[in-house]
Amino acid sequence: MYTAATNSGFRIVVSIIASGTDSVDLATCCARGIAVGNTPHCNVTTVTEHVLALYFATRRSIVQTNMLTRAGDWPTKGSQQATMDGPDNKAPRTCHDELVGIIGYGAIGKNIESTARLLGMKTAVAGRKGAQAPEGRVAFETVIHESSVLVVCLPRSPETLNLISEVEFNQMKPYALLINVSRGGIVDEGALLSSLRQGKIAGAGTDVYSQEPAAPSNNILLTSDTADLNLVTTPHVAWYSEETFDNYNRACRSNVAGFVTKGEPEYRVC
Repeated sequence: MYTAATNSGFRIVVSIIASGTDSVDLATCCARGIAVGNTPHCNVTTVTEHVLALYFATRRSIVQTNMLTRAGDWPTKGSQQATMDGPDNKAPRTCHDELVGIIGYGAIGKNIESTARLLGMKTAVAGRKGAQAPEGRVAFETVIHESSVLVVCLPRSPETLNLISEVEFNQMKPYALLINVSRGGIVDEGALLSSLRQGKIAGAGTDVYSQEPAAPSNNILLTSDTADLNLVTTPHVAWYSEETFDNYNRACRSNVAGFVTKGEPEYRVC
């Protein structure tokens, strides 16, 4: 937070070191004349790479095969290839066979799309749930049903809570993967866990949780009885890289400089 003196007295600016604004009461800030700026697009590259890491980890069952190899299952139980099979009993797909459905088409969604295409994947960008898809997008329900990889990367809002729930999981392909790098609460965790256990989808990777910090004591995805599932969990670190910090510092300085020189932050949201 930065305070500056102006002709009309002291004014305050809040610069959020993130693109999301759910940590700040925007309505109260606006009502009190407090300027708010965020730092958008700073973690686009890093989050995209984390999505790919979660994709390969789940499609190739990396965590499961690592655990089994370290436990000595290979020499005692033979080939571990079946561990990598999906609920459809087929071997893992490769990038050229994947259709990546993207839910959320901001800077991160756009970068995921272009990167996925470089890997030979096909892509489909979802329209809004329950609405006709605009030109260039695909109906939400079609993306849910047809995608082999579903990437969730949109902001949390009242409209997006439980956006992906039991209805959506029931429509997904049995070889589909869900990758969630958005915010906790957008994917119904109970429905996700049930779908994994019942073999409705092949696997999931998530970096976000309904309650954070997440632990086995407060999150059903992290309890010991989920260890055998093709579920890769990371502690909200998709954004974390040296490049992101450099970008955050630059954007925050721009917000303060804009407030001092022009009376509003460079990346104003309120």
